[in-house]
Amino acid sequence: MNTPLIPNLIFEDTHLIVVSKPSGLLSQGEHTGDFSLVDWAREHFGRHYVGLIHRLDRNTSGLMVIAKRTKSAQRLTQSLQDGSLVRKYQAWVWGSLTQNQKWTHWLTKNEKTNEVSASRTARAGAKEAQLNVEMIRAEVRHSQPITLAEYTLQTGRSHQIRVQSAIEGHPLLGDSKYGSRESIRLSEALAFSPNRLALHSCHLSFPHPMGGEMLTFSEAMPALF
Repeated sequence: MNTPLIPNLIFEDTHLIVVSKPSGLLSQGEHTGDFSLVDWAREHFGRHYVGLIHRLDRNTSGLMVIAKRTKSAQRLTQSLQDGSLVRKYQAWVWGSLTQNQKWTHWLTKNEKTNEVSASRTARAGAKEAQLNVEMIRAEVRHSQPITLAEYTLQTGRSHQIRVQSAIEGHPLLGDSKYGSRESIRLSEALAFSPNRLALHSCHLSFPHPMGGEMLTFSEAMPALF
């Protein structure tokens, strides 16, 4: 029997915790019945209630904040909605990003297939998605250009970074669902695990839900290759 993946506890007080979720760990339970971050938090808290403020895809790693109580969950959710809870991600993407950019697309999710499609113009039923992209550094691997990019989310849509990067021609390494032929071949050449995206939640900052002081947490992208 495989040992369940568990998060790294970064910060804890009576109202919330901040953890670093490893790639491969579900944020919350699904049809597979696999152990999830919510399961771990229930064991850690010693009670059923877990205030999951935001989620990361199973194959994405990095920082998450979880509320211990309903009042702190409500206030953290409000911070997420009004933009005072800031989330940044880093990702290795295929191709060369030579300048900072702001991307706006309209996303539509197919609930049956758990796939998201993107459009550059508004369409019925689609949700607007915005993010800012900053180029950190560029490299060449197996004669292919790649870029370490940092994303600041303005909205929180399902698969947002993956889909918006793909439509802009810079799919994430390790992404078999939204990747291009070139990015998938390069991911294979780099021996990426099939359960690993080159995407990491690297920064969280937010006002404490009870005291109001700003809390800031940062964690570097793990070494992937």
